[in-house]
Amino acid sequence: MKSIIELHNKHKNQPVWIIGSDPSLDDYPDNFLDDKIGITLHLAYLKYPNATYRYFNESDRLKYLSNKDPSILEKSNIYAWPLFRKTEEFSKQLVGDAFNSYYLSLKPYPPTGIARKWVEHNDEACKCMKERVKEARDATRTTFGGYATCLHACLYVVIMMGANPINIIGCKLERINNKEHFEVANEMDKTMRNNMHYLSEKTTTLMQKGTQAIIDGCTELNIKVNWLKKYDDKRLT
Repeated sequence: MKSIIELHNKHKNQPVWIIGSDPSLDDYPDNFLDDKIGITLHLAYLKYPNATYRYFNESDRLKYLSNKDPSILEKSNIYAWPLFRKTEEFSKQLVGDAFNSYYLSLKPYPPTGIARKWVEHNDEACKCMKERVKEARDATRTTFGGYATCLHACLYVVIMMGANPINIIGCKLERINNKEHFEVANEMDKTMRNNMHYLSEKTTTLMQKGTQAIIDGCTELNIKVNWLKKYDDKRLT
């Protein structure tokens, strides 16, 4: 497994797509990524298994998907390392040799790494997340983080790749029609996590604030980010 530093400017000034798994993904055609550089987040792999990259930090998602399709472990994946709340030994056993994959070190914000204190330190955390954008662009660090969503760390990786513009789909970061994921993923998630509702109002607000902080940092560096909330967004054309 290689450091994400090796991805620095790999896609300089090219559009790169980050694909989440919210319900809007049901509206996208299955061939949407065929001519695009894309990174799927966790369960979005079920929709786009042939994306350029896949991002994982949650072991239960990776275990489920690799049991369903073992070839996923041979592809170009990006791992937050070690996997969330898992030891390095456990993570190594799960991902295997991972010759084609890359890793970053994941640390929650605020800078103390205490995610549950986010509400108390929201301004400080958002400022820190914004400042990390330049460090990602310049590849001067490999430790990144965010609040309660894999989108944040993945954004830093795409910034490090030199992508411009960055396009985000399937990441509205809120429940849509009382669902958290597109249909196939939503049914699987009900079984995997016992109908646990992850996107509370508080969590949604903080995830969205963190995402906007990163986007604001990109804007200051002339990196365009299109945060596309639905398939008929006119910026898709």
